Amino acid sequence: ARGETSSVVLDATSARDAVNSLAKTVYNQLFQVLVRRTNESMAAPEPDFFIGLLDIFGFEVLDSNGYEQLCINYCNEKLQFHFND
Repeated sequence: ARGETSSVVLDATSARDAVNSLAKTVYNQLFQVLVRRTNESMAAPEPDFFIGLLDIFGFEVLDSNGYEQLCINYCNEKLQFHFND
């Protein structure tokens, strides 16, 4: 109900996991908004005319990829699909 709160006691590991999960969710939602707004701003008013340049190196091979790298790779794949479709 509105105004109702609840408290849960967590150990350090569970608290860190909960914070990380929340941060990733907020980051993902923000990323989705940015992608949607970017796609809307790139919508061509005249679909018969298009000039584009696409240069994507590809997936980086690292020992450990972070969430930021996942977002970069996801965006690169979306761009490649958009321009090569």
